[in-house]
Amino acid sequence: MGTHDIIGSETKPDALVKVADAARMLGVSSRTVWRMIADGQLTVCRVRSCTRLSLAQVSSYLQGKGKVGAA
Repeated sequence: MGTHDIIGSETKPDALVKVADAARMLGVSSRTVWRMIADGQLTVCRVRSCTRLSLAQVSSYLQGKGKVGAA
């Protein structure tokens, strides 16, 4: 699944994405996303035993509104 598939025109802004998909969107490894979660830079939603991230939150990082790369 590519970034275009995740952020399609029919994707709802309140959609949830997997850690691996968020990593691909941000251009980092899944391990880095897990570190960002542990550091409080990203918040997660637990669906039973699954960890998901808000597509809106990941998109805001892509637009430079998040803390990725911030000093």
